[in-house]
Amino acid sequence: MVVTQPDDTLVLIPKKLGKRAGVMAELVINRPVDVAELERLFMTLYIGGAEVIVVRFSPAAMSLRKQIKEFIRRRIVDMEIVEEASDKLIVQSMVSTTELAVMDIAVKMLRLVSNMLSDLVAGLERDDVAMLRDIIERDDEVDRLYWLIERQLKRAAMSRYVMLELKIDDPRDLVEYVIIAKSIERMADHICRIAYVNQEEKVDMRLLGPILSKVSEFLRQAENLLVSETPAQRVAELQGEIIAWSQKARREEMPSDPATTIAKESALRIGEYVGDIVESLGRIRLKDKALVIGEALGRQQ
Repeated sequence: MVVTQPDDTLVLIPKKLGKRAGVMAELVINRPVDVAELERLFMTLYIGGAEVIVVRFSPAAMSLRKQIKEFIRRRIVDMEIVEEASDKLIVQSMVSTTELAVMDIAVKMLRLVSNMLSDLVAGLERDDVAMLRDIIERDDEVDRLYWLIERQLKRAAMSRYVMLELKIDDPRDLVEYVIIAKSIERMADHICRIAYVNQEEKVDMRLLGPILSKVSEFLRQAENLLVSETPAQRVAELQGEIIAWSQKARREEMPSDPATTIAKESALRIGEYVGDIVESLGRIRLKDKALVIGEALGRQQ
């Protein structure tokens, strides 16, 4: 099969593909190190696209094996420990690339964040500390999916074939998916920030409630745009609504108490991140629309 790319290059895809060799990486720990540093090193290899990661421990560093095992099981979505010894771990990707299209992961992330936001409002209104703590814990799941998207996008950037597997037709869209994923991840962070702040000092829901309600509405509309073939014009209209709302809300007088001030700023940032998602989606959809218009004009001449 021959696939024409937007830059006029051609991708040749054979009808029958042999098993492609996965990228293997090795992480050697020769001395005791901070667990956070070890986790960062592992994530560098993971996000870089390694499909098999071998972690080796010297006798002096074997105590870290249990901690990195827990980290992998708790924070990595698509990899499992397939072999283990006292001095090593072998971690392997267990999911096919085609089962984890970038847009599907983004939609799952957005739904997680939408549920976090709904529960945040309920938790604040009822002063339910347990619910607010549960929301904060759910941020880990959003982070796991964000790292997975980063991994998939880096793999797509290295291979046109992988890009097509991930249902991305245009390499220019890779940047837009980075913005969409990062915006969703930051929204979750701000939801957690509001939950944290309220545990220290109660926020004023008379002021914060209407803002969060409007943000929830924008978030539901953004989710609908992601999962449906909405016309580019509607995407542009929603982006304009969010910009106008944000500008108006920021002109309003700030609350006097610090907790509500911090919470309001985070609530506004959540809404603005929804706007960033819609803007990136608009660039993807509008690009396609421009191609259709160009073809129509060509036929008329």
